Formats: sequence, structure tokens, C-alpha cells
Amino acid sequence: MTNFLTKFAGAAAIAAGMTAGAAQAQNVKLGVVAVNYNSPSIQLQADSGIARARELGWEVELFDGQGDQVATNNAAMAYIDRGFNAILNVASANTQMSGVIKYAGEKDVPFVSTFSGLVPGITADVGSNNTADGVIAATELVGRIQGEGHIAALNWNVLPALIERQRGLEAVMAGYPGVDITKVEIKVPGQVDDAYAQTTNLLLANDDIKAIWVGWDELAAPVARAIEQAGKEGEVFVVSQDGIPEVLELVRQGGPVELTVAYDVHRMGVVAVDVIDEALKGNMPSTSLLTLKPCLVTQDTAPAKGAALDFSSCSLFSGE
Repeated sequence: MTNFLTKFAGAAAIAAGMTAGAAQAQNVKLGVVAVNYNSPSIQLQADSGIARARELGWEVELFDGQGDQVATNNAAMAYIDRGFNAILNVASANTQMSGVIKYAGEKDVPFVSTFSGLVPGITADVGSNNTADGVIAATELVGRIQGEGHIAALNWNVLPALIERQRGLEAVMAGYPGVDITKVEIKVPGQVDDAYAQTTNLLLANDDIKAIWVGWDELAAPVARAIEQAGKEGEVFVVSQDGIPEVLELVRQGGPVELTVAYDVHRMGVVAVDVIDEALKGNMPSTSLLTLKPCLVTQDTAPAKGAALDFSSCSLFSGE
């Protein structure tokens, strides 16, 4: 995002004399919506965005949909009706918010999201190249099973970011006919309990599973717990994506969670608000899909206990 921020720093300097644009970025009301705020990665994105908005002196309100997309959409529409200047959508599928996005466009209200997918009409979606990240995680997985065997994939194929990650997994596995995949759709809300129950059942019914790919880190701990309860530690491992602190610690400890592709979710929230700030000044991003660098975290590369991951220096490939 250095290029993005540098670009808009220049644009802001050019527009410094435009008092209307400067006034527009003051006294801002930001409506933040998240269909599942209690998910750790989503919470980090939302909280960092809110903190950044408050640094800018903005008034902020947060709505947690608690798994209810309709309620989330209604809350976003209500923010617009109440005269809020911008909407930040945190990891609620933009494909399910077309009415909100259209309404925001009609009212000239910037609509910026994180990990919510690219659809027409949004100002920008800030995240990662999830398909590529899915490829990286899957490549690491298949290398650890020597290109053959039975694996399971647990995911929630509603959020675009998760769909894209699974697309990356499937692209890799298409080249390995010796790999069999059992795909499991996880219920949201209730994802932690469901992941544990589904994994327990999988391991009871399939004695040959070698690895379990999960679409996001919140599932990693319950899946690892199920593996341990089944006495399969050392036989079945987990690969994931997100990089939440709990999972970084599990990777560092060397249990069933072998690796995760980690995202700078804190920075995503900050960048999303900065995009909104510039949009309110009339400086629109050159692309509606803004991606940040991820990092591959294994036991060898995990940060020390309690330490944060350094995204400026961490690696994305196991051979580096």
C-alpha cells in the first residue's frame, strides 16, 4: 500500500486549495458493519479501522450482524439514511450487499470493504490475493504428503475471500490425481463447535486422512483439538489462512497446526479507512481491489511467544 498512500499524498497536496474537499473530510460519520464481528480476524480488522477513524476525529458506529446478513444490510442502509458519510463493510460478502452498494452510490457515500470481494459499485475492497494464498497453503500441504493421500477441506463458501482460497486449493490439487479431497461446509454462526464436531466425525469415518485444510484460522484450533482427542496427533496436520495470534502460537508450539498464511489484518482496517478519507476528498483509488502482502508462518518462521509478526521482513515461500 505504500504506492497507494504515496499517490494520494500527492493528490492531496494538489487539492490542498480545494476547501470543499477539505471540508468534506471533516465531521465525518462512519458506519461500520460486520456480519460476524466476533470472529477474531474480523474483529481485528474492524477494531483497527475504528481506531484509525477516531484518530482522524470521526464519529463511528459499529453494527455486529451476529451471522444475520439481512440485519447487516439493513443496518448499513440505516446509516446512509441517517446521513452517515461512508460505510466500512468488514468481511460481509459484497455479493450479498448489492442493494446497499447501489444505494450508497446513489447517495454518493463511499463504500469500502475488507475481505468482502470485488463487485461493481464499491469504492474498494482491501484484502489479499486469496486465490494465490490458497495456492500457497495448498502447495505446502501437498508437499508434506508427497502428492498423494486423503485430505479434508473445511470452509464456509459464502464469503468471497473464502471461496477464492478454496479455489486456490482446488487448482493445486487438480495437478495431483493421487489426492482425494473430502469437502465439508461449515455452519456460520456456530463455526467453532461445528468444525470440532465435523472433524471428529471425519476422523471416526476415515482412518486414512493425512491433512486438513481450513479456510480460515478460527477453525484451526477446534480442528486441532479434535485431532488430539482422536489420538491422531503426529498423523494428521492442519494448514490454514489468516494469522490470528492464537494460531500463530499453535504453529510455534509444533502441534497439529503445521502452518498458516498470515494477513496483516490490523493494517487492512487502517488502509480501508485511509481509502475512505481520500475518497471523501475526491481522490478515488485507481483500482477497486487493493491487496496487501501475506506471509507464510511455519514453526521455523513463527514469531516468539507474544511477539507480533513482522510483515516487512517475513517470507511467503518455504524455500526462502
